[in-house]
Amino acid sequence: MVSLSARLKRNSLPPLSLQTPLSPRPSSSRTTSSRPSYHARLAASGGMSPGNSYYGRTASEVSSEADETASGSGETLWHGAPVFDASYWHSKGGMDLVREKHREMHASVEALTILCSSGDSNWHLESLALFWPRVQIVDIEYNTREVQPDTLALQWLCAAQDCTLFPHAQLYRLTARWAGCTEVFEHPLCGAFGRDLATRLALLDRLPPLAGNQELEMRFYKYRVLFLTAVSFAMGAMAKTAAGSRAMEAYITYLFKTDIFAPTSIELTDAQPQHLQAVLAAINANTHNISYDKMRATTSTAALQSSLRHICFDMHNMASGRDRIIFCAVHFPKLESLIIRHSPDFRLLHGDTMNLGVLFSLRWPDLVELQLPFISDQYAKTLQSKCPALRFLFVLPESRYERWTAYSQSFTPDGLHGLATHWPTMQQLVVKYAFRHALSTHNIDVAPMSPSRISFGSVKRSTLSRRTSMLPISPESQLPTPTADSLPGPWPRESFSIHPKHRNLCVLRMPYLQLPFSVALAMLVDVPQLLMLEFTPLLRDPAVPLQGLASTLRRRVSISPSPQLNAPFADSNVVYQLGTAKHPLESMVLHDACTTRYITTSWIQIMNTFLQLSAVSFVATSQEDVTIGSRIKLFCSRNDAVFDVDIDD
Repeated sequence: MVSLSARLKRNSLPPLSLQTPLSPRPSSSRTTSSRPSYHARLAASGGMSPGNSYYGRTASEVSSEADETASGSGETLWHGAPVFDASYWHSKGGMDLVREKHREMHASVEALTILCSSGDSNWHLESLALFWPRVQIVDIEYNTREVQPDTLALQWLCAAQDCTLFPHAQLYRLTARWAGCTEVFEHPLCGAFGRDLATRLALLDRLPPLAGNQELEMRFYKYRVLFLTAVSFAMGAMAKTAAGSRAMEAYITYLFKTDIFAPTSIELTDAQPQHLQAVLAAINANTHNISYDKMRATTSTAALQSSLRHICFDMHNMASGRDRIIFCAVHFPKLESLIIRHSPDFRLLHGDTMNLGVLFSLRWPDLVELQLPFISDQYAKTLQSKCPALRFLFVLPESRYERWTAYSQSFTPDGLHGLATHWPTMQQLVVKYAFRHALSTHNIDVAPMSPSRISFGSVKRSTLSRRTSMLPISPESQLPTPTADSLPGPWPRESFSIHPKHRNLCVLRMPYLQLPFSVALAMLVDVPQLLMLEFTPLLRDPAVPLQGLASTLRRRVSISPSPQLNAPFADSNVVYQLGTAKHPLESMVLHDACTTRYITTSWIQIMNTFLQLSAVSFVATSQEDVTIGSRIKLFCSRNDAVFDVDIDD
């Protein structure tokens, strides 16, 4: 399920807290004369059909993983502004608590959210009847068993349009669930409707009757023409009954092959390849006798919906017998965001688990965001030629499937290097996917090499060079070579440079790549605009063992609040370049760094040179990591770290 913060951030409305100065919207934008016209359009639809639910997370929301939720408080943040979750407070203490919290928070709340079901009392209407002086978004999530329009949605809209209750409201969003279908409706509370509304309403007269009650059907269609923005279908639930399957196939056909509803986002969940085959076969066979040539502007017979900007396929299996994913770029010519998820169904699992069918047989000229559940070196090369405009690439298997052996195709650091270097338009690259034929050991627990004693501040470059030139450099350690029999996992790499310099890359997350600290620093020089870096430190044996010092970070931190130990070796020229260039790095995430001799005073000094660095996160995989992580935080605070230390457990 999508987080509240992620849903609210989908819209383009800036919060009032980011607008200066704070002033009410001019009355001309929501006058009483414009509201009856808007309301008349809705009334003409004969009421409302509570549509349905979440349509899935976008890839960029998955990558952020910062839902800004205040745990246990019932509050979230929307762009840093508070959100009032009326359903949370109502579940804790009824309307009395809702009114009490409203008195405390109404002056600062900028988004109001309500979750309710068709059998609930009218507490949600009472919540909307309160005064919300700063709210811009009214977000309602509704669970219902009915398909036909519902009067509750009309009442919610009327309340959101009331300028005396919501003087700053700009958007009313209804997310509704019913019978395996989820829909998102957005009602702009100011400005013009646009989107060729009159033309699309006229197309409704050309639709053939589907059921006996044509008046009910027309109300169902009109409401969606006016407000529908996103749809999600649970394909498994649709296939349970023949009647439900026919009704949903008709609805999907209208969405995919006509200009009537013109949705911007569609998700097909709980899907098998044969479900996609059935949808496309029904469209091509025109089983519902639709005059395609009169109901769409696109002339291409192969193309489907040109209004779609985001589509998600949540697959149980990538291949089933001869069936594969049969959609490609020709079907969605204007698509900008494509998400492929894989939730394996082991009852039906057979065939190639990494088969994407014809998905990348043609170029996606406008695709800027792509999420895949797996990757290989060959797929990496294919993507570079088929998605030239890509800016956001996320390789995100389902949780706990990052090291699944069924994903057997070869993926090596060379493939990852190609993704990071051969795409000048790339802004975010997230690969949370273990390397195939990689090491079976998850952690190489060896001590760091002999470090350099580097101090900062007013130290000149020549001084840094002189200090480090006198120190012995450890010989290249012999790293174990991955074999074909090794389990998927992290891969140690002695070098990883990005040439030529990548000036657009802002996020680089590769938790299964093990890099020496010096290599990671040198790579930052090649990506001068990088804001977030995630990797696994590679620690090596020192040339000369450190005598008289504790062997673990736990003892070193407990022995002294300021032990005079040094960071893993870092080239002084690299450190100097990063400091003088004022590299904008804001966040660093480290894996397998809680149980090693890694954090030292020199390491803190190096990290302090990143003036915009706000946090360094250590990923903890055990309770012992959490314990040592707490000591890391204490150690950094005692040694003047200007950044925060977070323990991600």
